Amino acid sequence: MVGLSFRIAVVKGLTKKKMKRSKLKRNRKVLLHKPDSKPPVAVDLPELPEDVLMQILARLPANLLMQFKCVSSLWYSIISSSYFANHFLDRDGHGDYALLSQLITNLKATVFQLEEYVTIPGMGGCLVNPLEGLMCCRIGRSVRICNLTTKQHVELPIVVSNILGDDSNMWNHFGYDPIQEEYKVISLTWEMAQERVVRSDHHVLVLGPGASWRRVTQSVAPHRPCSQGISMDGVLYYGAWTGENTFVVVSFNMSSEKFNLIKLPLHAGTNLMNYRGKLAVFDYSPHLASDLRLDLWVLEDVSQWSNKKTFVLPISNIDVIIPGELSVKGTSREGMVMVFSKTDYCSLHLICDLYTCKKIEGVILSKLRERLPFETESLHTTYWDDFESIMYLEI
Repeated sequence: MVGLSFRIAVVKGLTKKKMKRSKLKRNRKVLLHKPDSKPPVAVDLPELPEDVLMQILARLPANLLMQFKCVSSLWYSIISSSYFANHFLDRDGHGDYALLSQLITNLKATVFQLEEYVTIPGMGGCLVNPLEGLMCCRIGRSVRICNLTTKQHVELPIVVSNILGDDSNMWNHFGYDPIQEEYKVISLTWEMAQERVVRSDHHVLVLGPGASWRRVTQSVAPHRPCSQGISMDGVLYYGAWTGENTFVVVSFNMSSEKFNLIKLPLHAGTNLMNYRGKLAVFDYSPHLASDLRLDLWVLEDVSQWSNKKTFVLPISNIDVIIPGELSVKGTSREGMVMVFSKTDYCSLHLICDLYTCKKIEGVILSKLRERLPFETESLHTTYWDDFESIMYLEI
């Protein structure tokens, strides 16, 4: 496998105010050719201030920025800085990009506005989750991070847990600490006895040079994750089963690294989604009749849930007849849900906006499996995330 490296700790915290200005030559000569093909004329062009240069560069597509790193040491420093990378992520238009994935066997599924094939030699395994252009994958106990834009990837150290179970009793999440401006990987391991969770172990790794796993010392009730995580405002949420075989929502603060187990309202669903910037759980009737009814509860406070909200999704007028039962998946996008058929789980039929209870139009669907550099049967979970990032990392 080709050894590629991350550079996050080197550029982390490099802000505009701290960036050193290079000693610039103020009278750069540029040769211009006139239309009448006369000899070139030398023209003096003033150097642009760094803040102006950054604003111009931030308007360019990511693939050009990767090429422009070689223009000068100043350009390399600007484009490689975490300040500029974050500014690039925050620019207008990034909401137009999303990456959706699940098991792909036909034309009906799941990349939205991905302009070119993603080929990253050496990557493989089970997709954990994407985050701001970085993708976390796992093979056994080996966790890898890759950048879908720069095509970089790195293999993280193997986590050492007090629980020596098989690889199926291990789960990972990938998140971001907005206070320390750090990317973190969470590893969860658990032990089962008589179909109950009796122990669980939790570790955190901060991406950067010399990265290593450290155990979370907080005493947490044993639990095993069972859903994709959703990150909002520096907090990771995921569904889990406790030792009493009770479904709960677990929150993990990426800054304080504290867990909190949240009980669900009576009769609430176990599906997670982002609703108006807050975590929500929902339930629905899977049988196709006319339109689909969805019941939703919103987490208003640390452990306070709203009253039930009911929505009716307009599935009766979709083009594809869905046989059998339906499957509805929540997303990290505010108010967005996706509708699949359980009998043809490879087909994404509908994306709905709960705010308007209308179908999202203009979604471009294409095959994902051809875009990934590995064969896997683990693409049964739906992902949705801004994916174009210029973050250059090393470890």
